[in-house]
Amino acid sequence: MKRYTLILLAAGMLAACGSSRKTVVTDPTPAPTMASEVSPAPSTSLPAPQGPVERTLAQRLDSLLLTQDSLLAVSQLGLHIVNLTTGEVVYARGAQQRLRPASSEKVVTAIAALDQLGPNYQFSTRLLATAPVSGTTLQGDLYVKGAMDPLLSVADVRALAAQLKALGIRTVAGHLVADASLKDNDEYGWGWCWDDDNPKLTPLLIGGKPGLSAALLTALKNVGVTVQKGIIVGTAPAAARELTAFRHPLTAVLQPMLKESDNLCAEAVFYQLRPAPEQSGRVVAKKHASRNRIAPVINDLITRAYNPQALPTQTGDIVGGSTMVADGSGLSLYNYQSPETFTRLLTYALGQRDSIFAPLLEALPIAGMDGTLKKRMIDTPAAANVRAKTGSVSAVSTLVGYTTQRSTGHLFAFAIMNQGVTRMAEGRDFQDRVCILLSE
Repeated sequence: MKRYTLILLAAGMLAACGSSRKTVVTDPTPAPTMASEVSPAPSTSLPAPQGPVERTLAQRLDSLLLTQDSLLAVSQLGLHIVNLTTGEVVYARGAQQRLRPASSEKVVTAIAALDQLGPNYQFSTRLLATAPVSGTTLQGDLYVKGAMDPLLSVADVRALAAQLKALGIRTVAGHLVADASLKDNDEYGWGWCWDDDNPKLTPLLIGGKPGLSAALLTALKNVGVTVQKGIIVGTAPAAARELTAFRHPLTAVLQPMLKESDNLCAEAVFYQLRPAPEQSGRVVAKKHASRNRIAPVINDLITRAYNPQALPTQTGDIVGGSTMVADGSGLSLYNYQSPETFTRLLTYALGQRDSIFAPLLEALPIAGMDGTLKKRMIDTPAAANVRAKTGSVSAVSTLVGYTTQRSTGHLFAFAIMNQGVTRMAEGRDFQDRVCILLSE
């Protein structure tokens, strides 16, 4: 009874959240190793849908696919739909194939962050010191520890400078030390195309670009705080104390990341994920959050999402294909996910209603209303109903998310992955048709 109560509450939340408009936030590395892959056991065949809702939808989806010969004859389709109210698989075609997710990878990143960090996590840009303050002078270095906060603005940095002055400090006798130890030194993601307009990846962001330390030095000067020895690069000691900080919540970053498919926001979230400290009976300093150390964190989540208890009505070894996590945004050509992996993760998210499902649902684009779905499915049963993440790179179009069937109130998770499409509009039109059918 608890499971069905949770799902009914979730379906109600999905319908209620779609009833009013939301404020929109405007829009080469080593080869992969086996440690960065998840390869579940081979699957058995999927059972035929058992309930009348699933049987009817499966028949209608069969009919829809028969009308798509011109698209499906020359391209690849991965499709997986689960009725989260009954736990039944509604439809599966190429559900376990390794396919490129494009920006739908951001769903994986968002769920992983909410799972590991929680919705109350803060991006904290911190000013630190180890030296004492004597009178109005900090007798040593001032450290600025970058959090890779994609929302940090010039105004925020000015506020940091003002906060430091409010502590009575007028002089820094040492250096302003720029600490970018949150991640490795790679400015671009693994497998990113050289000719894309890619964001630079650095923990020392301001206005979405590098330059935090220089901007802070200017802000300090403007409020009357003098740094006597200029800027150097370094790492704050573990014992450094926090003087002041500026923070943005994870949920604020998820809004542009998912609504507007902001790639820098997705990478910033990705690099907040940390592997667990070594279990050696002592505290071990966390290592750089490189992609090779973060991928296993996400792969662990995917493994847990394949727990048979997540969809107890499915029997046998029903698992998805391998997955490859290359980055947080989906820009990389090396990302691979299966449609079933997406629906497993969406099912897992539903099971964590307050910590994952609610903030995820709030940040996903709403069909016909906002974000990257603002102009899609308008004046259909899917409008103000479907909440899903789009994905588009050359020849790839994807859509992953939730919808509620208006006639029954059943909640569905779906992943639609079109590959090899030469006209993106064809893939989007097919995805819209599937979503409209599910939403009626």
